[in-house]
Amino acid sequence: MNLATSRNDFPIRQIARKPVGGFCFVPVESLLGAWWAFRRGNIELRDLRVWLACFELVARRYGLQDGQEPRYHADELHRLIAGVGGEHIRGSIRRLERTGLLRWSETEVYLPVSALELRVHDPEGLNDRLAGVTNNSRKIPVPRRLLRYLARTKRRSTIATCLGHLFRCLYYRRGCCVSGGTCKPSWISEIFEVDVRTIKSARKKLIEDGWLVPRATSQNRLNRWGMPTLVNLTWSPRRAGHSCGSPPPREFSTTKTPPLYQDQELSSRDRSKNQKPAQRRPVGICKQTKTESRPSLRRLLPSDLRETQRLSLLYAEAVERQLISRTECDRLRFFGAAEHACAVGTSNPAGLFVYLVRNQRWNYITQRQEDAARQKLRVLDFADDVGRRGAAARAVRPPPTLATDRRRPHGNVVAGTVPGSLSGGPGILHRHRPRTSSAPWTTCCLTVEDRCRQSALAREKTVAPQPIAPAVSAVIAALAERCCVARTP
Repeated sequence: MNLATSRNDFPIRQIARKPVGGFCFVPVESLLGAWWAFRRGNIELRDLRVWLACFELVARRYGLQDGQEPRYHADELHRLIAGVGGEHIRGSIRRLERTGLLRWSETEVYLPVSALELRVHDPEGLNDRLAGVTNNSRKIPVPRRLLRYLARTKRRSTIATCLGHLFRCLYYRRGCCVSGGTCKPSWISEIFEVDVRTIKSARKKLIEDGWLVPRATSQNRLNRWGMPTLVNLTWSPRRAGHSCGSPPPREFSTTKTPPLYQDQELSSRDRSKNQKPAQRRPVGICKQTKTESRPSLRRLLPSDLRETQRLSLLYAEAVERQLISRTECDRLRFFGAAEHACAVGTSNPAGLFVYLVRNQRWNYITQRQEDAARQKLRVLDFADDVGRRGAAARAVRPPPTLATDRRRPHGNVVAGTVPGSLSGGPGILHRHRPRTSSAPWTTCCLTVEDRCRQSALAREKTVAPQPIAPAVSAVIAALAERCCVARTP
């Protein structure tokens, strides 16, 4: 084996007559056509693995002498791909034959060498993919160890990554296998229609297993051409942690019925005599009790911003996490940010609130939102005391009662007062301009005169008569004069 090195003594090419374990020639058109049939739904992933295993079956019979006839059986494919067998393998063979990727018989296995022999959906798309591969008419010397490895692989990203590096990094020239080239994950993603992240993950796994050997280069070359990579021609699956021991037993199959129990003691027929019946549970739908969890800034809900008590708990958590200080000013800003998030945020008010608090963007809060926040804080801080004092005051203070002499004839309270007895001093009457008629004032004056006469008659029966106070007489005269003035046009 020869290694071509560069100035930094790092191998840029690996040349060998053949890889360790041998190789099989597989056309680029066949590989890409089989993958295209898988992506378009003509075959399944298991069918693609069976198709790759068929190349190993054919390679095992290259050394037959004249007169010997090869024999093929589905059980040999089962031992290569592992997992389920039986009818699953035969179903894969039938789907491959319908697509044109395989012709199977007991004495012959034919694999196509051109994409024209395939019967797949959207052949024009396959031709476009072939145009994206340089030198797509050549045959690739695929190592047989890699064929067995891909036949057991169940990840499509690993198969696509291996095929992409075979297209770009492995050639057969002048009777030797030449390994070395550049390959970008974005190119593999475009050709095989696989996500770039899964391709990078599969490439990392192949590098760890030793099948790919990366080479250091500049960032400009990485961006333009991709990572320089060698396909290790001495690679063995044993280093990758894959078992190459004996195959699984032939009886292991999910398409066969399990054997009957021969031991009578294992039967549950005699053990069901003394079994207690299960406890009966109530039928119907059980109502689930929903417990309200404590609000948190890590899982903030829009309803937490509208409820004052839960918003107060969020403020305490923000103070503990040192997102905000424990001051009345920052507390008002915190509640104002919640009002702004509820008013402005349409799709994600909780995210807007967290952004305002973390970045201290208080300048977005308007005066109206700050007033609403201040009202919430006032209710939160003083609602209990105000409610307690108001309830006590309503329980002790009787409802106000007004005397009959303080009400107008039409039911409204007079602005001034009239003395209840004639012995007191004069009351105070606010001047009121009559509106349209003097009937209310006349009635009021007559009511005052009637009270005065009734009081005088009551006193005459008990005590000696006393003259009417001059001040009261003056008030009555003034009222009568005012009524007379109001009646004149």
